[in-house]
Amino acid sequence: MSTPARFFLRSPRSDDLARVHGWMADPAVHGWFDFGQGRQQVSTVALTLMARSPQYCMKVFGEQGTDAPLGIVVLSEVQHPFGSAHFWVVRDRWRSAYRGITAEASRALLHEGFDRLGRCSVNAWAVETNERSLRLLQDLGFQVFGVQQACHRLGGRLLGRVHLELLPERFYRQS
Repeated sequence: MSTPARFFLRSPRSDDLARVHGWMADPAVHGWFDFGQGRQQVSTVALTLMARSPQYCMKVFGEQGTDAPLGIVVLSEVQHPFGSAHFWVVRDRWRSAYRGITAEASRALLHEGFDRLGRCSVNAWAVETNERSLRLLQDLGFQVFGVQQACHRLGGRLLGRVHLELLPERFYRQS
């Protein structure tokens, strides 16, 4: 018998996207991202367009019994003809939750990516000093395949990005 989920995972509503935008407006958060050509901030309108686009699979998550999300997990480029996708996640850094909720929500989205969306590989990257993200990705089964040196500006420093990939076989062995 399976254990009931301790978290909810659902498609974001417009009020959820406004909340996510609020988290990502924080320089301590958006500095870790790159939404193309060095753009580290994303507007609520852009988040709404992403949520409506078939190129994205976005889900907000939070503790069961509440309605307020405390994070978002995203697969982008889910219609790529080669069967790949890109993974990213954001958590509300001011709210606490039970240990492991981000990993559980991430696993649920990755299951959807491999099973329902038929992805053959999922990639991600994290700034080399972002130990928390690197630990999450490796705990999910992602493997490092390279480091892009001196390509991400953060706090006046030029840092590298660690590139990782996850194949379904490894993911299901880890799950």
